[in-house]
Order: sequence, then structure tokens, then C-alpha cells
Amino acid sequence: MADGSHVPAEAVIVGVGITPNAQLASDAGLEVGNGVVVDARLRSSDPDIYAAGDVANAYHPVLGRHIRVEHWANALHQPQTAARAMLGQDAAYDLVPYFYTDQYDLGMEYAGYVEPGGYDQVVFRGDVARREFIAFWLGGGRVLAGMNVNVWDVNDTIQAIVRSGRTVDTGRLADPGVPLEEFLAD
Repeated sequence: MADGSHVPAEAVIVGVGITPNAQLASDAGLEVGNGVVVDARLRSSDPDIYAAGDVANAYHPVLGRHIRVEHWANALHQPQTAARAMLGQDAAYDLVPYFYTDQYDLGMEYAGYVEPGGYDQVVFRGDVARREFIAFWLGGGRVLAGMNVNVWDVNDTIQAIVRSGRTVDTGRLADPGVPLEEFLAD
């Protein structure tokens, strides 16, 4: 530990690089806060400087807030948005955040964004005991995020539901017999 003490353990998981290195941006006089603060076009407080990837604390137009997403997809997709914005084209980075992991016999995909306590309801769809379900985090009747666990080929639909911002009937959302696409119909 930082104080020289030791913690006995059989296994250790280390997360490296979780704190964004925004020192250069700060030294350059840019606005920083949990990374380099940028707008939806990925433009910093200096209109001639853009930031993308893990260091960008970007305004997300679908979510209506700044978020910094620590995932390779941002490093892959955000530069295209920044380049279009630099060229004066209409551009905004609005991909719904997405993560996945496989843990032994458990496969999970998560789409959307919700902070701890940033929701008022969780709706489960499927069989939690068998570990084949979808969990939806809702706020004000809207799906903020969804995680499919050992249920496949639904993540694009979950992302579209999050993107829609529509209120949903939670009873129907919990019912596996109701197609998820119903929550996208006009």
C-alpha cells in the first residue's frame, strides 16, 4: 500500500490507467475535469484543440451530460467525429456506450450509461436463477441502460431503446414474450 503496509491476498486485480492524464491539457490552459472537457464535437475549451479517447470527458447529446468512457470503442470511433468537426462538417459523437465481458460461463453486454443511484428502478426480463436474463436500469420510466446476460443478439435493440428516450411499460418490458422491438415502434 502507499503507506508501506501489506494486504494478504491469493489473487490481485490491478486496474492501470484509470486516472486520465490531462496534465498537458491543464498546462495548456484547457478546461479539465475527469479528463479534457469537450463538447459533442470533441472540441475543448480552446476551439482549435480537440480531444478523443479515454482522456475526453465529452458531452453526450443522447445522454444529456458529460461522460468519460474508458473503452477502446471511443479511441476507435471518436477521432472520426473530431476530424469531421475540424473540417467544419456537422458532427457529434453520440454512440451509446457499450461494454462486454465473458467470465467463465457468463457472457455479458452492457449498453447505456447510469451512475450508481442514478436510476429509480431495475427491471429483470428472463430467468435470473438460470443466469439468462436482461437487466434494465430505468429513470423516470425511460431505459437508461441494459445488460444482457447469456442472452444474445439483443444488444443493438437495447442500444436503440436507450437512444429512443421513450418511456416504457415496465410490465411488458419484463415479459420475455414481448419482442424488444415493440419498444421502438411508433
